[in-house]
Amino acid sequence: MVVPVIDFSKLDGAERAETMAQIANGCEEWGFFQLVNHGIPLELLERVKKVCSECYRLREVGFRASEPVRTLEASMWQLVRCKNSGSAEARTAQDHVNLPENYVLVLIVLLS
Repeated sequence: MVVPVIDFSKLDGAERAETMAQIANGCEEWGFFQLVNHGIPLELLERVKKVCSECYRLREVGFRASEPVRTLEASMWQLVRCKNSGSAEARTAQDHVNLPENYVLVLIVLLS
């Protein structure tokens, strides 16, 4: 399988209908495609990538500093300590972790 590569320069010419069909197919069947000959300067593309990377980094920092994540991490460490101690607490440690149901999503995100 190869990601669809679409030549954007063909959009203004005899191959317009075929190019539009390729774009539709890329969207519908793949959800994305590579666009070549689009005329966007490389410098601008690099700036956009840099801004996007910084945005995601800041979002990750905020996510990891959020109350749900800190509570989950603290609870997980408590569970690990109990399991490593070998005590009877290990069997009931999960009962002591009182997280709301929506924290399960956070756990999935952290583990994936």
